[in-house]
Amino acid sequence: MGRVTQLQLYMLFSQFLFTSMIGFLINKLVHVSNYMTWLALLLGSVGGLTITYLSYRLAIKRPTQFFVHYGKEIVGKWVHYPLVMIIIFSFVLNASVILRSLTEFIIEIYLPKTPDWAIVTLFGICTAYAVRFGIQSIFRSAQGIFFASITGILVIPFLLGNQMNFSVASALITHFNVKEIWNGSYFVISIFGEMSLIVFLFPYFERSHKTFKSLVWASVTSVFIILSNLIPMILIFGTSLISNLTYPELELTRFINIGTFFRNFDALLIAGWMVSLFIKVSLLLYVAAIGLAHVFSLKSHKPFSLSITALMIGVSLYMAESVTELNELITHGLVTLMIFAELIPVIYLVVDKMRSI
Repeated sequence: MGRVTQLQLYMLFSQFLFTSMIGFLINKLVHVSNYMTWLALLLGSVGGLTITYLSYRLAIKRPTQFFVHYGKEIVGKWVHYPLVMIIIFSFVLNASVILRSLTEFIIEIYLPKTPDWAIVTLFGICTAYAVRFGIQSIFRSAQGIFFASITGILVIPFLLGNQMNFSVASALITHFNVKEIWNGSYFVISIFGEMSLIVFLFPYFERSHKTFKSLVWASVTSVFIILSNLIPMILIFGTSLISNLTYPELELTRFINIGTFFRNFDALLIAGWMVSLFIKVSLLLYVAAIGLAHVFSLKSHKPFSLSITALMIGVSLYMAESVTELNELITHGLVTLMIFAELIPVIYLVVDKMRSI
């Protein structure tokens, strides 16, 4: 059944991890962890990888079976199906938050006075098609834009020249604060722990025994990309300003002032970044759709492609009345819900080990 190569897995999750972090979440991360953001990122990525590894250990025991099918044999169907629905809801909510954040960004920066429902609906139609076409189209899309997406992000620090204030660098070491490190790490764990969704897709992977190795390299790549933009951002803006900027990465690109071409570099960068976000949302909804298909014992996820996308659109439009409410939802409710949902496969692993004793 394997149709996704380990290279495709690496390429997709490399983009999956850094796109929303750099675009919408880096200001929130800096707000809670200040100058210790870099350390919180490192520790949080390790924590998220640990959760993912435990999900991988559960999936590798039955590499040719889907989680929704065998999970009921571990904890019983009356416990299993409600837990699966919680995970599916967390995927849809996560996709809705990304879509709402993207909509706010497009309206504020590029299309002011455009109705939010128009942007959300157009994005939703494209997503529904991607979900309907299946897992191969999503992973191949990620593979197709991988180098352009990575290069666009990594080139930014080299174009900033001498605008960085290196005297601030000492604060990255001296401003040690345990509470800030913990708050930031907790936030990052919810992002990197999203890779635990592989438990729903495991039978699709070729050479599945190498899956965790691919995810480790994807995490390393993403951490490197985030740090390569985070450190210059701190050295230029400082943590107080970053935490109050809505889109710090966009402001960072506007600091590039090398020729006429690079004055419009932000538009090129955002085009590739939006495609990466589209791929992430599509994967989240695909996993939700295939999970529902397995719950209802259907052979295809396609009947749920449109309905799950419509649910995402509805939640995205009505989840918050303002950007402030959306930020509150992300930093408080969503982070905890995501971590709880990511830990559910760990419960199955523990129960499965206990039953095998």
